[in-house]
Amino acid sequence: MILFQNQQNRARMGAAVLTTGPYMEMAISAMTPMSPSVEDGVVTWRVPLGNGAVPHVALDDCGHYARWLFDNPERANGMNLEVAIEHVEYHKLAAAFESVTGHPARYIDTHLDTYWNGPLKMAAGLPAGYNADPSDKSTMSFRDNFTGFWNIWKHGIVQRDYALLDEIHPRRIRSVEEWFRHEDAAGRAQGKGGLWERVQPENLFRFPPLLKLSEDKRTGIL
Repeated sequence: MILFQNQQNRARMGAAVLTTGPYMEMAISAMTPMSPSVEDGVVTWRVPLGNGAVPHVALDDCGHYARWLFDNPERANGMNLEVAIEHVEYHKLAAAFESVTGHPARYIDTHLDTYWNGPLKMAAGLPAGYNADPSDKSTMSFRDNFTGFWNIWKHGIVQRDYALLDEIHPRRIRSVEEWFRHEDAAGRAQGKGGLWERVQPENLFRFPPLLKLSEDKRTGIL
């Protein structure tokens, strides 16, 4: 809507949109749609992604993109700047985790019915919006919302212009392995431990939720 108004009133109203995507941190955090588990010593992602890929974003890079929009108003006017690290295939995510940590990891493609009968079972039928009325027929459930979420990534609907992102931010993080290496070092420096330690069941819930579930008072549903 903002960009549509901009198209009609471009000379009078400048506007730009910064579109992100699932945070890369969501793949190593508790209470997200892609939280990992440790099964028989193997870090495991069980998600309904098939051979698709998720355009994960590096939060550390988002500030640069936002600043660029303000610093380049003539070019940014009317732009929807869609950012990502790369389209992350989860078998490559597991391989990158294993390469960085030296510990085994795997991705297991999971049928949607199995996914919704796993750790997210308690949340599946709840309203996706924290203040939505469950009795309202128009209320979307977690299951409906995140089924669409996974199908978008599974079928390659969302694309990114990585050449443009390289131009705007030449020093951006460009691969999931690069991000894992950066995050492993940062976690150790901050006293959180390396990636392997952080995804252990006893540590996964030590830190505040990455998403705004705590603000919505919904920390018990995932």
